[in-house]
Amino acid sequence: MTEQRYYIFGPCAAESEDQVMQTAKQLKTGLSVPFIFRAGIWKPRTNPQSFQGIGEAALPWLQRVQNELGISCITEVATAEHTQRCIDAGLHYIWIGARTVTNPFMVQEIADTIAVHRHKSTLKGIFVKNPVSADLPLWTGAIERLRKSGIENIIAIHRGFTPTVDHSSQYRNSPIWSIPIELRRLYPAMPVICDPSHIGGKRELVATIAQQAADLAFDGLMIECHPTPETALSDAQQQLTPEELIKTVNAIQWHEFQETDQRLQELRRQIDETDEQIWQLILSRMQIAKQIGEHKQAHNLPILQTARYDEILQKRLEWAEENGIDSETVKQIMDAIHEAAIGQQIKR
Repeated sequence: MTEQRYYIFGPCAAESEDQVMQTAKQLKTGLSVPFIFRAGIWKPRTNPQSFQGIGEAALPWLQRVQNELGISCITEVATAEHTQRCIDAGLHYIWIGARTVTNPFMVQEIADTIAVHRHKSTLKGIFVKNPVSADLPLWTGAIERLRKSGIENIIAIHRGFTPTVDHSSQYRNSPIWSIPIELRRLYPAMPVICDPSHIGGKRELVATIAQQAADLAFDGLMIECHPTPETALSDAQQQLTPEELIKTVNAIQWHEFQETDQRLQELRRQIDETDEQIWQLILSRMQIAKQIGEHKQAHNLPILQTARYDEILQKRLEWAEENGIDSETVKQIMDAIHEAAIGQQIKR
């Protein structure tokens, strides 16, 4: 975990000058933590009939928040022109959205624009959301483009991944916590914050997801709020009122790192021993899979037999339910083991 904690709060979209100023003032009055004020002014929308933001005309509203209230502001950029306009307006932060991160050309143009002006701009940091798909290399690629352009203060935002299979999930975007955790391993000095609003997609899920992020030692939160969420022009279901946001932030329990005590050391020793047993069993399973592959080859049998795997998987999922283990986690483990076993047989 990094030393600095980033809080980013504000409406999904800047809808009027009064809405922006009212929200910023309420948050400044009620919050006891320093925060960055967010408001989207260019909104990437699939349907062109949807509200796509006020655009450049809303930049003076964010300037007022910075100049009159002393609160740094941030907005999303998707093009080099957006970036230039934010730099010209003196914004302190910008973020690159999930859709833009999927396009290396656009990320590079944004990086080049920032690099050209970095010595005279007021930008204090660049936030990078994960791509819409669960693609870690795409995320790290965007980060590397910024780094290679000489941009130093980069902060990642975990906003979840668009579901591709399970549309019955309670989340708007699947958290898949393992991906931002791996990102933190690759970039231990880079802050990674969480966006519970876009992961949950419903205001009632925001507090729980925010606490999960705190439990996982994320470096901050980005949460949407609106004076009257029911009238919001975008993402109405996931925005909190300023009062609800203040209550949520005050209730979050952040954990401080401490020296490992003797009890924890003993438990970790047991984990290491258990892991060793697991890997030995996996090795045995791969060796058996290899023998099965030899048998199939000798008897002209197909390698992939889905009915057999369905039978194995069903047993493991029933076991997971009986033992209170997350079934999706068990399925991911079994899929990985099965894929490795098939690989052993294909080698034959």
